Amino acid sequence: MSSPILRYQKLILPLGLWLFSLILLSVQSYKQGRIRPSPFSRSIAEIVSLPQRSYGYLKRGTIRFWQDYVYLVGIRRQNLELQKQLALLEMENQMLLAQVRETERLKALLNFQDSLAFKTIPARIIGWDLSSYAQTITINKGSKSGIAPDQPVICFQGLVGKIVDEPGRVLSSHNATVLLITDPTSRVSVVVERTRDRGILQGTGRLEKMLLVYLSSDAKLEPGDQVSTSGLGGIFPPGMKTGAILNTEMNPFFGSPQAWVGPSVDFKHLEEVLVVVGQEKKIVREKAAAKEPDKNVQKKN
Repeated sequence: MSSPILRYQKLILPLGLWLFSLILLSVQSYKQGRIRPSPFSRSIAEIVSLPQRSYGYLKRGTIRFWQDYVYLVGIRRQNLELQKQLALLEMENQMLLAQVRETERLKALLNFQDSLAFKTIPARIIGWDLSSYAQTITINKGSKSGIAPDQPVICFQGLVGKIVDEPGRVLSSHNATVLLITDPTSRVSVVVERTRDRGILQGTGRLEKMLLVYLSSDAKLEPGDQVSTSGLGGIFPPGMKTGAILNTEMNPFFGSPQAWVGPSVDFKHLEEVLVVVGQEKKIVREKAAAKEPDKNVQKKN
């Protein structure tokens, strides 16, 4: 039976030579000086530092993974929640601002209503029909509120139109249709305040201008002249603003002067109106005062 030394002699000899060479290189490097490390020591240092570098890479990778993925998942969720809360706050802020603007408009409308000599009913616009064939709006008050056909509709800027009740524009119990003065079928008797020239203001189907016709041949109108209702016709009370002169020209068919008028009402931003439903408050007070003496006489008798 052969011994282990004879069995592995082919491996023992090269291994011994390799170890002897390493020891010899270490001794030579030590003898040459301690300033520079030998290649052997460098190799050993690289081998020893490999686990340290691996641990450092693993540690940094774990931290980056936590910061870039696991930790950011929670941050992103918090960010989404904050964005939702911010959107809700912005929506609430817009609603509050809208309520403030509406309150300011209603306050101005009520102040204007108190200054009028007529009995009026406030109404909100709930529908628009501003096609080239019709210029109408729908309000949220109807016959149950005292609304009737041909009643004037106004705002603090001036004349808006009148209540209509006809096929396709029916006056109901809770809604009513207002024919705007810009409607192509609208006709309003007006007077130029500066010159007192009378004419008929007719709609053109456009919100930005109307046409003033049937002026006297010697009418001398200027841009900026204010135009208001004349009171003729029995529908619109006198003195209501309708617009201002933009420019004048000659009618090509009749040879008489005519003028383009810009409406005083900003129809594009109109939201609330007043419907004139009664006669002048002064007249009502005078009638009430006239009845009081009669009651006193009856009591004495």
